[in-house]
Amino acid sequence: MDFLRQLPHAIFILGRGAVLSVVRNLSLALLAAALGLSLWLFITDRQNPDEAQAFSSAIRIDFVNVPTGLAVANTSEANVRVRIEGPQSELQKLQADDFQATVDLGGLEKGESAAVVSVSSSRRRVDVTEVTPGRVTVTLESLRTKEVRVAASLVGSPQQGFAAAGQTTDPETVTVSGPESLVALVDSAVAVVDLTGLRTNFTERVELKPLDVRGSEISRVKVAPPRADVNIDIEQREFSQEFVVTPLVTGQPAAGYNVAGIRIDPRLVTVTGPLDVLQSIDAVRGISTEEIPITDERADVQRNVQVILPPNVRLQGTSTVKVTVSIKPARGEAAFRVVPQVRNVAAGLAVISSDAVVVTLAGDVPALQALTPEAIIAVVDAQDLGPGLYALPLQVTPPAGTTVVRTDPGELGIALVQRPE
Repeated sequence: MDFLRQLPHAIFILGRGAVLSVVRNLSLALLAAALGLSLWLFITDRQNPDEAQAFSSAIRIDFVNVPTGLAVANTSEANVRVRIEGPQSELQKLQADDFQATVDLGGLEKGESAAVVSVSSSRRRVDVTEVTPGRVTVTLESLRTKEVRVAASLVGSPQQGFAAAGQTTDPETVTVSGPESLVALVDSAVAVVDLTGLRTNFTERVELKPLDVRGSEISRVKVAPPRADVNIDIEQREFSQEFVVTPLVTGQPAAGYNVAGIRIDPRLVTVTGPLDVLQSIDAVRGISTEEIPITDERADVQRNVQVILPPNVRLQGTSTVKVTVSIKPARGEAAFRVVPQVRNVAAGLAVISSDAVVVTLAGDVPALQALTPEAIIAVVDAQDLGPGLYALPLQVTPPAGTTVVRTDPGELGIALVQRPE
């Protein structure tokens, strides 16, 4: 029983000791953490010291708390520059968006006033130490609104052969608001549309810009709504079609020569232009060329000539073609009266024969025209024949480049007689 009565006291003594131990250790832990943090801050500060420098970019001024019924018509400065101070690591990461420059216009009246520019940094460890200029002159005018037309300004060109055929905007009018002197200058709200390379209709929501009659943008004027749906109809104005090339060959080759063939390179050309013009071109004859004269020519004629096109069309690629006119001698027949030769007549015999035969040759006309009967060899062989009458076959050797068509007659009649003593 004495043990049970002393147990709560013992537990109290033990618990108090444990609590005192934890408190003492916690104090030591907090002290160690504080010393460690101080050491880290000291080292970090030594490795990344603060610097002061001018920020490289200008910062746009925002005007806040504009009095009701007024608007900013003009300001002596639209941007300011600042000097800053902070750790190197922070300064290296800064951008213009990390700063906000404001001018509070609350309480100002219509007309010209001077106001202070306030610049703050969103980076906690970066301070703005200097603002240039520190004050700006602001002109406030009465706020005015008016309705203006919406127009599309087309820049660039659609793909070749296509063109803008019409345009619509939705809405057709918008409201512009701002200082009365500036709003008075606004003539239209314009959507700039780039048509470069387009071949299909353009439909897009485009930002509107307030412009004066000369096309200059008016600043400090708001457009409501700020965008419009713009539709530009793009239609095909030019088409392409392939046509054969028909060379215009004039004159005749020299006598005895013919045109054996014509080669054109390229044989087909692609013509681009309005549909009605393409439809007017003869699909069979195709496209003609410049004249290619061949008068009195005796050999192939080769020319690079221009293709002759109708108005308002063009060729894809080169506008010249190579034409080769092949000129060859004409083929024909010619008859020659030839006196045959009798060979191998036995000794003591004499030959009595008809005067001549007609030999018809085939060949190139110029070659035939240049031949003489003497150039044609016609012979009969009387070997081993005695006196008597004979019909011997003719053997005709034509000149080179010709062939024998026929011989009339085909045999030569001869008489072999004894020579008188």
